[in-house]
Amino acid sequence: MDATGIFLKVGDALTLLAETPYDSEDVLQEALAKFPEVLAGPTTDGSGDARLMLVSREMGVPSTEQGAANFSLDHLFIDHECIPVLVEVKRASDTRIRREVVGQMLDYAANAVKHWPLALIRQALERRATEEGTAVEALLGELRPGRDPEEFWSTVESNLIAGRVRMIFVADALPPELVRVIEFLNEQMSPAEVLGVELRQFVSAASVAYVPRVVGRTSAAIGAKSSSGNQWTRETFLATTKARCGQQEFLLVEKLLADVESRGVRLSWGRGATPGVGGWYNVEGRPTAVWVLNANTDSPTTKAYLVFYLGDIIERTGPGRIETATAKLEQVESLRPKIVEARASGWRRYPSIRLAEIVDDPRAEAIVFQAITDLIDD
Repeated sequence: MDATGIFLKVGDALTLLAETPYDSEDVLQEALAKFPEVLAGPTTDGSGDARLMLVSREMGVPSTEQGAANFSLDHLFIDHECIPVLVEVKRASDTRIRREVVGQMLDYAANAVKHWPLALIRQALERRATEEGTAVEALLGELRPGRDPEEFWSTVESNLIAGRVRMIFVADALPPELVRVIEFLNEQMSPAEVLGVELRQFVSAASVAYVPRVVGRTSAAIGAKSSSGNQWTRETFLATTKARCGQQEFLLVEKLLADVESRGVRLSWGRGATPGVGGWYNVEGRPTAVWVLNANTDSPTTKAYLVFYLGDIIERTGPGRIETATAKLEQVESLRPKIVEARASGWRRYPSIRLAEIVDDPRAEAIVFQAITDLIDD
């Protein structure tokens, strides 16, 4: 017997687990779905909490707004920080692992960020829960004990909109050409991450061991991510937006934050490179994200904008409050077509407006705050 592999000591006995190829790609995929712990730790800085929740295998990805799912991602997970984790699996014997799989993954991620409505992800998890005879709340509780489910989903959506996703290539062996591409992409992309996991299998008559090796954690990637991945606070958010926004826009930012602090529940600060904060209020007695404020600081010309989370509210209140609030918002010219699109999508699209457009319209600010009042338990 070739004495190479992993030696497992049980009592006084020593068992050799020999490295063994996977019988098929599906066997490798099944192992990942059943034991997500082998992927949970890998992050660029290596500080990930070892918890990962499978949403779905063969997760459909549309390529157009409200279009059919004409792509199929091998696995979609969500990690403990509410970051979507996209996983593609290939065996080393598959020639597509060298080049085609990279374009495939980037295709999936680009379309997922742009065209995945949150409802699609929630429905996929609900299907998994039903198939396994459990509840979604139980799955979420295993991932993030004690966290409000609606806050969890709101953070997932915020991460998706911001492009804060993790792409992981998994194989039984990663060819050097693919490793170089993964390292290059992870150093260049932010806030998205790109990693590879080489998952080798060691087998004996009674045991199986999975041994992961992570690639993509270069010093350049760690430096790039750490400079853009810190959580925003009230102080850092205001300092950054003040430097970029005009005076009237900045005053509006302060009013929005003060409104939550005076009659809302909490402010939920983002972690992306772009400053972001969510305004949470009581809706039907439960904390609910009503708006998200983002300030694009990548350009000297500010693009700070406000997004209304109407789709989350209608699930609790029915259409009445939404129609009352949006009837007011439609009076703002730049919001009118976005409200029409959101209504046509069943409120799966989230209307947004630039802060500059609000302060330039003498009526808009009062309308925005009145609409917030219409949506919440004031």
